[in-house]
Amino acid sequence: MALMPIDEALRRLLAQATTTGVETLRTEEALGRVLARDVTSPTAYPFEDNSAMDGYAVLAGTGPWDVVGESAAGAPFEGSINADQAVRIFTGGVVPKGANTILIQENCERDGALVKTGQPPQAGRHIRRLGSDLEAGAQVMVQGSSLRGSDLSALAGLGLGQVTCHRRPRVAIFSTGDEVIPLGSKRQKGQVYDSNALFLRHAVQQSGADIIHVDHLADDRAQVDQALRQVIDHADLVLLSGGVSVGDHDHIGSALSALCGGLNFYKVCMKPGKPVAAAKAGGCTLLGLPGNPASTMVSFELFARPMIKALSGSATPHRTLRLARGLERLKAAGTRVEFLRAELCVEGVTPKARQGSGDLSSLLTVDALIYRPANAAETSAGDLQPYLALEGPDCGTAPEAQWDHLKSQV
Repeated sequence: MALMPIDEALRRLLAQATTTGVETLRTEEALGRVLARDVTSPTAYPFEDNSAMDGYAVLAGTGPWDVVGESAAGAPFEGSINADQAVRIFTGGVVPKGANTILIQENCERDGALVKTGQPPQAGRHIRRLGSDLEAGAQVMVQGSSLRGSDLSALAGLGLGQVTCHRRPRVAIFSTGDEVIPLGSKRQKGQVYDSNALFLRHAVQQSGADIIHVDHLADDRAQVDQALRQVIDHADLVLLSGGVSVGDHDHIGSALSALCGGLNFYKVCMKPGKPVAAAKAGGCTLLGLPGNPASTMVSFELFARPMIKALSGSATPHRTLRLARGLERLKAAGTRVEFLRAELCVEGVTPKARQGSGDLSSLLTVDALIYRPANAAETSAGDLQPYLALEGPDCGTAPEAQWDHLKSQV
């Protein structure tokens, strides 16, 4: 069976994604959520003409001006002024009627109730005009945007106390394997600790989903079948790590196929992480990830995370491919797309010393995956290297298509 290209597997997987319904949330509770509707400004902003500086509000002229009151943020001057009057004003204070400019205090001299300046002001200086930032009805954010703290601050500043968002996807997690034991247990020969369940729990939460079930399954087909039947009616996505290859004790691929009437795809042209399997039962997508820790991590980033983002309604489900100086020589790549766990610094990107799919050291302090196209030639230290950033803005384009657009720069 030919290995499926990454982008084709992603196309098939994300075609199954149906957004999970909507809910209205208080703005202060919506961090990280994805908007289900466009947001428009309910009012013009700034709400009134206000001062950008501390100083005096006047009608432009030569002065001097008689100071008749004060306008501070939240405490406006009630009334209007004429051509020979001024109002002491502070940053954010409402500009009084009759004034059309602000004398900044550094350019003024105050003598009792009189203020004068050696720099005659121009009309309109240092005034933030009503609606100059946003007009009433202006589009503020678009559906499919993920809400960050700065977004919520702006929405709150407009008086928007609620936002309509997609519901978080519900995810069930299973680690598998007779050799896998809980953290804290006494290890016997041949056993390994359950690091994948821990990784998946944190990665799923960071991706914006709710975890409804976490369990470990032995290499027992009947147990696997029963566990899957119990969760598929309650989960939007089921993630399984391990048991997805072709060994005598690997039951996940056959179990998914039997439960779902076939697989959406199986085995992807990538390293690590080749034996990825996907299927769908009703409204639940099931995704089998390989069990070696690095393979679990890479295949989560390439497939599970984009699926969670798509279920959440995000318009940008993929990690972004960028360029940095490679700080080490890289040997020629094989016939599959390779993802090297790596660290970023100011000077560039460095691959981890060990890149085996079972090497736990390859997961330490990783914040990038160097992208090595299939059959890539050897590169030297200092050459530009494409990498998937594990932090920062996401992208609406799948990784191989991103590389097609980016490779002319290398």
